[in-house]
Amino acid sequence: MNLTKEEQKEVIKVMKSQMLTLLAGDVVAKFEKEFAKYIGVKHAIAVNSGTAALHIAIASLDIGPGDEVIVPPFTFIATASSVIHNNAIPIFADIDNKSYTLDPESVKEKITDKTKAIMPVHLAGITADMGSLLDIAKDNNIYIIEDACQSHGAKYRGKKVGSIGDLGTFSFYPSKNMTTGEGGLITTNDDNLAEQCRLIRHHGEPSWYVYNRLGWNYRMTEIQGAIGRVQLKKLDEFVKIRNGNANYLTEAVNEIEGIDPPFIPEYCKPAFNYWIGRIHPEIIGLNKPQFLEKFPSGKVLYPKPLYKTKLFQEKVGYPKGCPWSCPFYGKEIDYTKIKLPVVEKISVEIFALDIHPEITKENLDENIKILKTITG
Repeated sequence: MNLTKEEQKEVIKVMKSQMLTLLAGDVVAKFEKEFAKYIGVKHAIAVNSGTAALHIAIASLDIGPGDEVIVPPFTFIATASSVIHNNAIPIFADIDNKSYTLDPESVKEKITDKTKAIMPVHLAGITADMGSLLDIAKDNNIYIIEDACQSHGAKYRGKKVGSIGDLGTFSFYPSKNMTTGEGGLITTNDDNLAEQCRLIRHHGEPSWYVYNRLGWNYRMTEIQGAIGRVQLKKLDEFVKIRNGNANYLTEAVNEIEGIDPPFIPEYCKPAFNYWIGRIHPEIIGLNKPQFLEKFPSGKVLYPKPLYKTKLFQEKVGYPKGCPWSCPFYGKEIDYTKIKLPVVEKISVEIFALDIHPEITKENLDENIKILKTITG
């Protein structure tokens, strides 16, 4: 987690102040301003998790029953489940064969008159093809919500992720490029959307006992904000170390037949969260389970497309079948019949390696040695 005495000092300050909530203190507000400046947006709204950030971002656009949101199937569940939290329908589009982010051509095929938003995921520090997705969104008058929960500091053509779509979302879980323990944040340049996000974060209340819309208690604590302010100052250095570790692995793996390193599109300046490798079973003579048995450092990354999980195969949503049975939808969707060839192929070939700042060169060298032994 890379927490030091500096973070501890700021946490103790908050504890001594007795102002533990953003409703009383000013630490979260300062963190929001600093993060907004770092990303290059007008507004940042801090919340208690990346999932809350996704939930609020969708809700702020008044997306709900009968609406569809296009998402990738190769990501953490929160990207898709946050759509269901708003009683809307996740629609899965395929991913690119190299970047593993949303494929714009597949997205085009999934758009209907019920599509309200596209939610690309900047995966493990590699940015999605935002230019193509923005063109699609503009042509169809729909929104883009960036899921940047794994990519703090990454850039698309010089612009930081979270500043490109209508809204951006971030997570500060311990495994992310920076952390507040738990926590999340929404970014936007839209004044009205920022106001709606703040309302939803705090029970729909613009002031005490005034309830203007449905909301939740998704507030970030002052202690989290204090940690976040220190971590943000270190973020660029964290990213530099992560990228250095990733490049070191990539240079070595480029010499190993049967394993591909991460692909970095020409439009992307990465901020690696972890390093994604891809095996070619026909070359190394091992399938993924056999490979991981010999290479325990390798992590399973999203073992199956999200639409193949029980949640979607059996449509386990709200009682009485919502959102899929919602009369506002008026359509039938059967996730058991979905076939997206790219994600189904790469799901059984992908593995990940930790590259966080506490990983040493010795750790990396040991992994490289084992990979060469396995494939030799």
